[in-house]
Amino acid sequence: MLQNVAEADSQQLPTALFVTPAAFDDFDEYWNWSLICDNLLVQMGYEGLLQLATFHPDYLFEGEDEEDMSHFTNRSPFPMLHIIREDDIENALASVRYPERIPERNRQHMRRLGKEGLVQRMPALAQSRLFRAK
Repeated sequence: MLQNVAEADSQQLPTALFVTPAAFDDFDEYWNWSLICDNLLVQMGYEGLLQLATFHPDYLFEGEDEEDMSHFTNRSPFPMLHIIREDDIENALASVRYPERIPERNRQHMRRLGKEGLVQRMPALAQSRLFRAK
């Protein structure tokens, strides 16, 4: 998939999601797999061209309370990797004031939104793995 995105015309395939609905239920296994994928990206010579963003139903940021909504910035119904072109990221950030503050702004937004607000905006999430009892 890395090669497909890297070699495709950016207008035809600007980004891709690699979703693994039947694998990596355990976050630690997923995280180890994502590190292997990132290493593969480097070995294939795509560092500086592509970047991987990580998403998992049980994503937790170190140092944050487990119930903090900030984790939902990197949670998804299924484990997945988002393959992004670095040029696209740079172009998007060029028009953003204080791009280094984006992660914190996203976490604050999720806290303001709360679980109820998130489900209100995306009702299908209520039945997803994101809201199942642990």
